[in-house]
Amino acid sequence: MKPKSRRPRAAGRWGTRLRRWARDPLFVFLLVGVGVFALEGSWRGDASRRIVVTQAEADRFARLWETQAGRSPTAAELEALIDDHVREEILVREARRLRLDEDDVIVRRRLAQKLSFLTEDTATLTPPDAAALLAYFERNRGRYDTPAVVTFRHIYFSPDRREDAAADASRQLATLDPEQWRATGDPFMLGRAYTHASLARVGRDFGPGFAETVAGLPADGVWRGPVASGYGAHLVRVDARTAAGGAVYQNVAARVAADFDAERREDANKAYFESLQAQYTVERP
Repeated sequence: MKPKSRRPRAAGRWGTRLRRWARDPLFVFLLVGVGVFALEGSWRGDASRRIVVTQAEADRFARLWETQAGRSPTAAELEALIDDHVREEILVREARRLRLDEDDVIVRRRLAQKLSFLTEDTATLTPPDAAALLAYFERNRGRYDTPAVVTFRHIYFSPDRREDAAADASRQLATLDPEQWRATGDPFMLGRAYTHASLARVGRDFGPGFAETVAGLPADGVWRGPVASGYGAHLVRVDARTAAGGAVYQNVAARVAADFDAERREDANKAYFESLQAQYTVERP
């Protein structure tokens, strides 16, 4: 005699439980919540796969094309621009879905840079008035003054090639042929002739002591020396010199306006970051 199957009885017990749970408001609420959550997830999934190119975006693509090409795009060219945009949008969405934008140094820096640009742009929404620009010029007048410049030639004597470079320079000065000055002395890594060079540049190239000496030489086209530099000894001929001059606001107004805006951007960026930084707690090692 075959044993009786217990499946019908088990199925009956599950049916009884289901009917009891169906009468439980909490169970019904949880069941409905799970369904709504799943349905919302499917809606979101569909939305993430939908790309809408608006007419405003198409017009923007056309304007960018016209700016670069100097003419309006053809229908085929505009279609290609839209295709490029769609391709980029798909790749960006998939990259985000795969979380490729997380912990990426380039992405992080670009985001920080964009936020800085937005902050800087807000600082220049209101153009400065003439009084503000003039006051900025007065505070920074030295930045716009014309520096002293000098035009000179030099002959170099290397201490690496000579036992006494300064003595050789002095002897050469006594017999120097002004027409053959370029063929005299030793090779020099920088220029042999400087035209309208600022004393700051001369100091960077040769050293401050050399620049100070050259600044005091007469601008009469006569060879003099030796003059010491960081490289060795030099014979120097100063042909022209222009003294430093004070700036006139009208002549540098464009530079003043550009510098004023740059400083406003920098100040706005700094203030915005400090306001953000105050909202964070930073733990350092």
